[in-house]
Amino acid sequence: MKKKSKLGFLSGFLLGSIFFSSLTYAATQSIPVDFKPIKFMVDGKLRETNDAFLYKGVPYAPVAFVGTAAGKNVSWDANASTVTIGGPAASVGSETRLSSLKYSMPYGLINTKSYVDNWDKGSFSAGGTVYDHGLGYTNVDKIANDKLPNTTRQVFKIELNGKYKALSGVVAADDNSPNKTDLIIWRIKGDGKVLFDSERMKAGQSQLINVNVAGVKTLELEIRKVAGNDKKEIHAFIGNALLK
Repeated sequence: MKKKSKLGFLSGFLLGSIFFSSLTYAATQSIPVDFKPIKFMVDGKLRETNDAFLYKGVPYAPVAFVGTAAGKNVSWDANASTVTIGGPAASVGSETRLSSLKYSMPYGLINTKSYVDNWDKGSFSAGGTVYDHGLGYTNVDKIANDKLPNTTRQVFKIELNGKYKALSGVVAADDNSPNKTDLIIWRIKGDGKVLFDSERMKAGQSQLINVNVAGVKTLELEIRKVAGNDKKEIHAFIGNALLK
């Protein structure tokens, strides 16, 4: 059933479909809209979100949804009121792929279940979106317990030596995880301090990140299983991860 609502929105957060003519409104204007699930076909693949709405027959969806559906990184700079979709790494040379750096895994099955840029039998993917580089780990099956780090924790440890300012990308639980129900989070630490905790997610779910790593010497990216009883493995990855 359609739900009608009055919605006041900031134009920086919402993006009309590129297949329709664009509309511009003052940032504080309220408009009547119809919220409804809307399907998007992107490069022949079906995407759907419950956060889209129709206004005068034109579909609108969050920038993050549109960007990630197209396989792009999306970031929001509140100070500059700027949304950035994709990145100029190839032409500018100002960004470094996280997966190009050496890493260690201080706990558990050291390195044996870790992957660089893709799984051994397929690409990193979440919600149908494929990511062409990043770091992944497949042996996530026990709830994290700091008292039992060698059997319950999965951590990528990377020496940044204070060279970078920001880490962007997508943290996710892979579509093809054997375990479809249990929940994980991604925790990012810099020199032992927690910089970011993701939302809880299960297979097929993801979250955009843009983490301040200015001055960080040692970066730790941890996949923590936080809920569930299924002993099957969750495959988790950080996709299209870039350091700037």
